[in-house]
Amino acid sequence: MWNFALLATLFVAVYGSGELSILQTPDSLRFSGQQQLDLSSVKNVLATALGFSVPETPRWSGLTVKDPFHFADAIVVMAVPGVASLDSVQGRTYPLATDEPLEDTWTALTWRMEDRYPLLADNLTLNHLSADSRADGEALYGELEKKEAPQVDYLKPSVPVDQAFIDQVTLLDAITTKIAEKGLSNNGVPDIHWFSVPGLHALVDTYGAHSKQVEEAKRLLSSSTLLLSEVFNTAYNDKVVFGLISSDVIHTRRFRRQSPSANDSAPAKPSNKQAKDSTDDNYPVMFNIFLWFGIAFFMALLATSIGIADMDPGRDSIIYRMTSNRMKKDN
Repeated sequence: MWNFALLATLFVAVYGSGELSILQTPDSLRFSGQQQLDLSSVKNVLATALGFSVPETPRWSGLTVKDPFHFADAIVVMAVPGVASLDSVQGRTYPLATDEPLEDTWTALTWRMEDRYPLLADNLTLNHLSADSRADGEALYGELEKKEAPQVDYLKPSVPVDQAFIDQVTLLDAITTKIAEKGLSNNGVPDIHWFSVPGLHALVDTYGAHSKQVEEAKRLLSSSTLLLSEVFNTAYNDKVVFGLISSDVIHTRRFRRQSPSANDSAPAKPSNKQAKDSTDDNYPVMFNIFLWFGIAFFMALLATSIGIADMDPGRDSIIYRMTSNRMKKDN
């Protein structure tokens, strides 16, 4: 028992922990089970939800494609660094092994979108918003009305880290109101919306992971996230995958030196060698064409063979005429 506890502790120290919660999903996709997932594999799961081909990896059983002709029109992610879980969030939740920084998932998704739609680069909606910048929020979603700050019991607006988190939740609520009133334009190309909420990480570092301030902050963020997921689902006519990713990878020793700081830009795009290693996007199309043509040709050949085998070899049949020593002529 002690050996198992020690092994689990070492695993968390090396990889960190987190959660993936799916709040909204279209009818063509089904999330089930509780199988653990690596954070580095989340980009493949989300890309699959958009109908993209992904590199061959060990199959994750949590996602099932029920209708291969209808995928999600948009992916929306709420990224919460610095915590392993929001505890009270609704939806289907999966444990995460946080083996890479959160920003790598965003970078990989944007690269795949640009690679799949190179001729529609100007029409792609790739919104990355850190919730601590209202100006960026208005640049992406238009002018936002000023919302009243949520009521708090333990967080104090006079404390800078508390006020920063309250402002982030208020910004999310303003975006929720904006989308609910104006909706979102859909040009037929899948969209990606990525929201990052860094304020909770600062609260954990200031008060502790199990403090009353952090517990209250989690409840506020969970409530705002649920409302935001509902308006996105309505805006995309129930064809959106809304996921919440919480990750304490920042607190793990292995990735502290590798993860970008708050002022760093997003990680660089994959190299050309990595691009060549990925599967061609036309592969599923060509595979289906050859598969169904082969099946149709085989069925036609089988039906013809059965028809000839059952034919009566009488005087009027082609079999009698072709196998006779001399051609029969009608008098």
